[in-house]
Amino acid sequence: MPLDAPMTAAEPAPPPGTVDSFRLLTARLRRAVPPEPRCALADAPPVPLPDPMLPPDPGAAAAALLNIIWGALDLPPQERGMAGDTLLLLLPRLSVKDLGMIAERISAMDAPPPLLVSRLVRDPRAEVGGVVLERSAHLDATDLLAACESADPERLLLLARRRRVPQDIGDHLVRAGDLLSLLALLRNPGAEISFQSFLRLSQLAGEHPGLQAPLALRTDLPLAVALDLLWRLPPDLRRVIIARFLSDSVTLSRILSIALASGERSLVEAARPAEIDAALAPLFFGRREEAAGRLARLAGIMDMTAERILADAEGEAVVVLLKALGLGRSCFDDALDRLRAAGGLIREDRPAEELKVVFDALSFTKARVLLTYWDWFTSQSGPYAPPAEPGLVEHATVA
Repeated sequence: MPLDAPMTAAEPAPPPGTVDSFRLLTARLRRAVPPEPRCALADAPPVPLPDPMLPPDPGAAAAALLNIIWGALDLPPQERGMAGDTLLLLLPRLSVKDLGMIAERISAMDAPPPLLVSRLVRDPRAEVGGVVLERSAHLDATDLLAACESADPERLLLLARRRRVPQDIGDHLVRAGDLLSLLALLRNPGAEISFQSFLRLSQLAGEHPGLQAPLALRTDLPLAVALDLLWRLPPDLRRVIIARFLSDSVTLSRILSIALASGERSLVEAARPAEIDAALAPLFFGRREEAAGRLARLAGIMDMTAERILADAEGEAVVVLLKALGLGRSCFDDALDRLRAAGGLIREDRPAEELKVVFDALSFTKARVLLTYWDWFTSQSGPYAPPAEPGLVEHATVA
């Protein structure tokens, strides 16, 4: 019997979700006009024949097509493709409820029709495009970026919550700068963030304290970003960064020596207490720039780095500098008392005991690592250098 013949009561319909049911549904959808009855008059309008296999409305038709795609594992690729294309044909006729149903089921499929996914994710409604955007694992970067071209905060947030956020999308979210989306991105362990975006987030953390803890606790936070972020963190998170990223080892000392030599510097020897006192003296008379210059020469760092250290009102940066200069604990206590008594150099309500704990937790090597990275940041070199442009290095000509 041909596929487009009407079903009789004695002929059972193929089970829904099977290949036969899809083929029969396809044949019936193709039939635009039913054949005229043989006994009909010439001027009589054609009478549609009842079709028990044709769904009564677009929503039911969409559900039947989804059942076919979902349930027929042996469905040939061309038939699966036509089922997806037929769903595309039905989309303009579906209600929001039906579209939401399709979005839910498409998002859960292992191999949904790509064009259907691409069409649905661009729908601006949260119950349609938002569902696909957040839940579907089968979206490429082009679809993801196209879905967020409007920079709508709700869609950016859904994007940041995806189980996996590619690096290009993570960079897009950082550039957009929506605070809630950035929080979701930082709390998402499946999000990939580039080094330059991490640096941007470090800067934003100084303006938005809510970003500080999620950023400081990211498992993939680069060392260079962590030591730059230190400047913008409160004391408790500063201790977290120091404990997490700084360590003591013979290998680290060798790496530090090579790093300094590569920058045409050498590991300075511990300064004498009298030299440190003389370098600090102008600071107590309001001559911060002069003091910074003297301390920079003793520590082998740039003047601007020393000025940044002296401008840190929390006090940890000065502690790091004094430790890197080789100051002993008793001399440090005296220097700290004088710095606190001078006023305006360290926050008045900062307990001295907290800074002494920081001093004791630091070693000479740890302090030198911090100074090295801070100096690299000042000179915009090493990890902080601008990204190299293609063709920067000229290849040798082959003879």
